[in-house]
Amino acid sequence: MNNKNLVKGTMVYSLSTIVTKLGSLIFLPIITRLLTKEEFGIVGTLGPIATLFAVILGLGLYNAQMKKYIELKDNEEELGSYMFSTAMVIIIFNVLTYIFLLTPLAKTLFSYVIDLTTVKYNPLVIITVVIASVNALNTLATTLFRMKKMYMKVAIGSMISLFTTYILTIIFIKNLKMGVFGNQFANLIAILVLLLYYFKDYFGKFRLKLNFDYMKYSIKNGVPLIFIELTDQIVNFSDRILIAKFSSFANAGIYTLAYTGGQVLSVVTSSFINSWTPEFYEAMKIDKNNPRITKSLEDFLALISFVCVGAQLFAPEAVRLVFPASYASSINPIPIILAGVVIRSLICLDYFFHFHEDSMFIFYFSVCALIFNLSANLILIPKYPEHGILIASWTTLIAFLLRIIIEFVIIKKRYKISFNYKKLILYLVIVINPVILYLGNENISLMKFGIKIIYFAVVIKLLVNKEVYNKISGILIKLKNKVVKK
Repeated sequence: MNNKNLVKGTMVYSLSTIVTKLGSLIFLPIITRLLTKEEFGIVGTLGPIATLFAVILGLGLYNAQMKKYIELKDNEEELGSYMFSTAMVIIIFNVLTYIFLLTPLAKTLFSYVIDLTTVKYNPLVIITVVIASVNALNTLATTLFRMKKMYMKVAIGSMISLFTTYILTIIFIKNLKMGVFGNQFANLIAILVLLLYYFKDYFGKFRLKLNFDYMKYSIKNGVPLIFIELTDQIVNFSDRILIAKFSSFANAGIYTLAYTGGQVLSVVTSSFINSWTPEFYEAMKIDKNNPRITKSLEDFLALISFVCVGAQLFAPEAVRLVFPASYASSINPIPIILAGVVIRSLICLDYFFHFHEDSMFIFYFSVCALIFNLSANLILIPKYPEHGILIASWTTLIAFLLRIIIEFVIIKKRYKISFNYKKLILYLVIVINPVILYLGNENISLMKFGIKIIYFAVVIKLLVNKEVYNKISGILIKLKNKVVKK
């Protein structure tokens, strides 16, 4: 495994993700003031629908593309033909989906998921599906750029999308009084701009030679993964839809804010996974039992746990300082959501199964998590709607934890690959325990702030070993050198 490329990739992705996430946080207080809690809840409900449809409309073909790229990267003609054939599969499927959306049956089906008296089918639901469709094509491009290690391309694309989205959102909502539709319309324009930015380096590389074998390969190796990824996304996002349906759009808005704040931690997780994935495939191809592969994941979990605890402890002060007082109740679920992000980051274990072409195992794991999550939410949220936010936070965390435990067991038995399980358990206890839940709740005081500092010092002592310290120092030194050069 090339640690130099891994550090470089993680650093570039981290920088871009930090900018985009911080940008999201900077704009979020503005958006929460421009929209009512109910409107923000509608936006928070349409977001998961767009994500779920992006998975469906993308047909999982980006996963097949990752493996095929390794085979064809030295043959531009064949790779171009494969990319064109794959894109045509998605385009044809998307056109058929648009036709279906115009039928009364589609509207009826959506009415079971979301309140169409509040959220208008046309234009809000329609434009949300169109956003998902364009995102499916953009995902193909970003996946290839990751495999080619075109880190800056992906980073710049993320920033273009972010600033276009929020600048247009503010204009459409504040100046043009377009409300929720203004938010969705701004999102659509932003991803179309991103599509144009990617055009030359991805779509411009197409070779207009349709290959049915490539189409069949993509469908065979991609479509089964739809169900895997879809179950993950349902576990991740269905809670917002259920809160909106059985509680209120206002509570969905509060949960959306808490969830968005919690996802700031994904700055580190997504950056690591994005740069780790191509290195993982190449390292596994050379030596499947390379201990540095498992060690890199263990050190990564220590680092992300350290960041998680810091965010859990000081999120209450940040939320009260930045957001309207009406959103104070979003503080309590944040420690649980952040711990869930740490656990969910270990879904990168999926790549062990992808590499060994055992992807169906992931489907079984995902279904188990989905059944637990949906069942618990459907039973508990309608019964206790006033506690829907906390219920959704806990069920999501537990669902991902069950899935990850099963994956560790199968990886050890099937591939004879072991991890330092004592360390992993320690990291889990550090990020989710009664003390962290107490210190991270909405009640703040000077004495409590002092206890937080002491707790954080203890966590640093437990988590930041020599390897983790060297990783943090290395990243900071590289960042400093880049700034000095500029």
